[in-house]
Amino acid sequence: MRALVVGSIFFAALLCPFSLATLTGEAHAFGDRCYRDVAVRGAPRSSLSNAREASISAWETAARQRYGARFADWYYSGDRTIDCDWNAAATRFWCKAIAMPCGRIR
Repeated sequence: MRALVVGSIFFAALLCPFSLATLTGEAHAFGDRCYRDVAVRGAPRSSLSNAREASISAWETAARQRYGARFADWYYSGDRTIDCDWNAAATRFWCKAIAMPCGRIR
């Protein structure tokens, strides 16, 4: 019985940091300041990689305008997702970037 309790506590301790990071965003899990999701669609581009870059750039601009330069780093944001699709004419790609803007606590 004691081994089962000790094993359960050990397992819960292992899962706790991962659950927190998954639920609230990676950066937020470490105590940084994060805001609600910012969702922005980038300009249509001829290649998928360029469309992804355009959406990230548009997200960083929107986050900077709303919360300041400290929160405009896509790679330091939480819960990042990029959804891409064809435009209406099916000739170009566009992507939508969604993430929680986070900034390091100073």
